[in-house]
Amino acid sequence: MTALAAIAIAVLVVSSALGTVRIARGPDDATRAVVGDLLFFCAIAIFVVTGVLRETSVLFDVVLLGTLCGILATAAFSRMLTRGAR
Repeated sequence: MTALAAIAIAVLVVSSALGTVRIARGPDDATRAVVGDLLFFCAIAIFVVTGVLRETSVLFDVVLLGTLCGILATAAFSRMLTRGAR
């Protein structure tokens, strides 16, 4: 199980690094917003893998609250990018 967790964390770190490069080279705000969400949810996934390894249930509650905040922030930012149009 530890090897799989290490591989999962490595994949998440690589995707975060590629996302960081994409933010620096992003052509517009929408691309940067999507990659920002990618980075946020990569961090959440790393917390989940850590919680599985440590077998703690408190971390999962924190992850659920963080995910809810991330989804609400995504919806709010999309409304700002479209200037309130639906």
